[in-house]
Amino acid sequence: MRNKLFTIYLLLFSLQLSASENKIVKLKCESGAYPGQVKRWSYNQKDLFEFYPNGYKRVYDIKTINKKYLLAEEDAVRGMYYVSINFDDNDINVNVETPLTKYIDYKCARLNL
Repeated sequence: MRNKLFTIYLLLFSLQLSASENKIVKLKCESGAYPGQVKRWSYNQKDLFEFYPNGYKRVYDIKTINKKYLLAEEDAVRGMYYVSINFDDNDINVNVETPLTKYIDYKCARLNL
């Protein structure tokens, strides 16, 4: 009986841990690359997704994530792409550096928590 309870507890704990790792956080920002357009970002513990207004999607590998910032990169054919998201209490912005340009998506808002 004791082993069964321990097994159930272990299973529930692992399911909860797995669910927290797969939680997707969504952001909606003013595009710095395309003024006047809205850009969306999503991330979990492993990947960062950039959704362009035209439907194109880019996936970055997250290198560091904590309560203050997120750092991610992608090794693409054209070169390295770097993204940093600063989680300030009053302002969230996304800094993007590509092989051709740099820009900041600003006025970001979390769509879910």
